[in-house]
Order: sequence, then structure tokens, then C-alpha cells
Amino acid sequence: MNNPVRKIMFTTLMISILLVAQAVHAAPVPDFTMPLLDGKSVALKDFRGKPVLINFFHSK
Repeated sequence: MNNPVRKIMFTTLMISILLVAQAVHAAPVPDFTMPLLDGKSVALKDFRGKPVLINFFHSK
């Protein structure tokens, strides 16, 4: 691997570690419910006490 690629990978890794460390000390979020693609819904309270990552992805 060349040097610029290593720098980018290292920077990405460090940012990821910092974001995870920050999330450990984050304040609790209010409960909400979201619809799933199959029409069902999921509530955030169902995952209380577990780490949750919500990815809002948009494709055009």
C-alpha cells in the first residue's frame, strides 16, 4: 500500500474509534418508532441497553 492510502485508512480508523468512544458517553435519546420496508414497525425501546446504529440511506 502506498503512503496516501495508509494515511486515509489510519485517519478513518481513528475517526471511527473516536465516534464510538463519544457514543459510549452519549445522553439517552427519546423513544421513537420507525416503519420497516416490510410494513412492520420497530421501536427504539426494544433495543434499550444495547448499542444501536441507525443508518438513513438514500438512493436515487
